[in-house]
Amino acid sequence: MSAVFSRWPNEDFNLDEAYVPLPEMVLDDLMGEGDEKPAGPAKEWASAQMDRHVYRNRGFFVIDGASYPDLDPQQRVHFTKRLAPFLGKPIVHHSKHLKQDLVTDVKDKGVRFTSSKNQNFSSSNQEAVEHTESTELPTPIGAFLLHSIQPAYRGGANRFVNAYTLLDTLAATEAAYVEVLKRPFCFDTARGERVEAPIVSYDNQGNLDFRWMLAFLENGKPYTAHWDDHTQEAIEAVRDLMPKLRIKVTLGTGDIVIVNNKMMLHARDGFEDHPDHPPRWLLRSWFV
Repeated sequence: MSAVFSRWPNEDFNLDEAYVPLPEMVLDDLMGEGDEKPAGPAKEWASAQMDRHVYRNRGFFVIDGASYPDLDPQQRVHFTKRLAPFLGKPIVHHSKHLKQDLVTDVKDKGVRFTSSKNQNFSSSNQEAVEHTESTELPTPIGAFLLHSIQPAYRGGANRFVNAYTLLDTLAATEAAYVEVLKRPFCFDTARGERVEAPIVSYDNQGNLDFRWMLAFLENGKPYTAHWDDHTQEAIEAVRDLMPKLRIKVTLGTGDIVIVNNKMMLHARDGFEDHPDHPPRWLLRSWFV
């Protein structure tokens, strides 16, 4: 495996290039009625964007909501359900702490967490720290989308860290830490779900498969046989690098971010709703 991990050197990153307008012909295709299936334009366009942006280059892109502003919320729900199958194979997952349908509402449901044992980012307005999705699954999801139906009154920006860049930076500081991350760790939700897997691994094509949820790693520490002072240092080094490598993406109405879950860590700033302002509302889909 090459010693150079980077696909997204932060100093060369241009956020404007991550925004992609939705072509009118694709919108027309996706807004068909009833059981009418979208035709070729939507499928071809979505496949090309996933290949270009999500599985290559920066690891994510944003469908620019300003390029199709005239949809009401229910039309946006309809749009998302018809778009999702063209981005990958949508999956349903139910765990003790999470319900994921083909398209799931993400709203503040009043959940408030005070420790690593009860974190539930998607149901709270509290800050979500850097993580990858579905770390409690033997095989985590490949990608996901978030469609911003209604932004928060204040806050709620998304944060991204590219795991290739993170590993490059870590290797330049202490290469031995990278090797630690390739050892098996126990990810424990503290809700009856536990899986053993490395933080860093690679698929058959040599693509990075990065798995991270600090709370679950800390919960699983008693069950991770190799966890010693050196392992603790490696985990802390990864945690401490993330604030230095993040970029922020604030989603406006209609913006849809599609993210490679195996090369990107994501997080979210805390947010506030207001009685005189519609509450924050996102749609989420997961893909194999």
